[in-house]
Amino acid sequence: MFTNLAARVAGSLATQGVEPSAPLLVAFSGGRDSVALVEALRESGAAQLTLVHLDHALRQGSEIEAAWVEAFARARSLGSVVERINVAALAAARGIGLEEAGREARYALFARIAEAHGCQRIALAHHADDQAETLLFRLLRGSGTSGLGAMAPSKMRTVGTQTLQLLRPMLDVWRTEVDAFIAERNLPFLEDPSNTDPRFTRNRLRLELLPELERVMRRPVREALWRTGELLRAEAEFMDTAERELGPLQEQLEVAQLRALPLALR
Repeated sequence: MFTNLAARVAGSLATQGVEPSAPLLVAFSGGRDSVALVEALRESGAAQLTLVHLDHALRQGSEIEAAWVEAFARARSLGSVVERINVAALAAARGIGLEEAGREARYALFARIAEAHGCQRIALAHHADDQAETLLFRLLRGSGTSGLGAMAPSKMRTVGTQTLQLLRPMLDVWRTEVDAFIAERNLPFLEDPSNTDPRFTRNRLRLELLPELERVMRRPVREALWRTGELLRAEAEFMDTAERELGPLQEQLEVAQLRALPLALR
């Protein structure tokens, strides 16, 4: 199976105005997804990559993985930043779950590195399977229409004093394609045991619920979830644009004015 991942990643970044020569931070776990993203970026001509790795200190041996990340970067003449944060202690102190604490710690790290390097663009290795799982996760949590929309290829996020541009150039790439890309190039990667840890809701969705849904539906459901997420995101973006074009509304509106609006805006 041939996977032209480099061209697809480059095309996605180009639509966001990111040139190959531009400096870029890459969220790098060392797993197959982030390894595939880095290799695709390198093949597409990206010349200024800095890998950012957070050691969550959640299991024994995580410091060995952090050292592996640094070696991976050195072997490719790439910059790297590795930090260790006790995410379990952070979760306990904040009274939040491990997943949320880990996410907060990662974005806080991204913000610090962005400021230190003068680079606000961060590439993330989320792919199409992540899109489907995110939609299902949010649906079961009771999210509204905007919350159900898929992750965008580019999104601005403010963390402290830093405004980050989150870039996700693999959102139309499926996990099977990532696996094929890794196999074609015989790339090294880390197997993260937390990916099968049932403590994490996303793992239970991926490993238990999605296979059961496909058994019940007797067909793949990930593609349907992905398409739904894309449609909802497009609709949410349209609504935002339409609301801005309306401008400030009067406190009282004539019925005829209301009837003239699209149903969703009414």
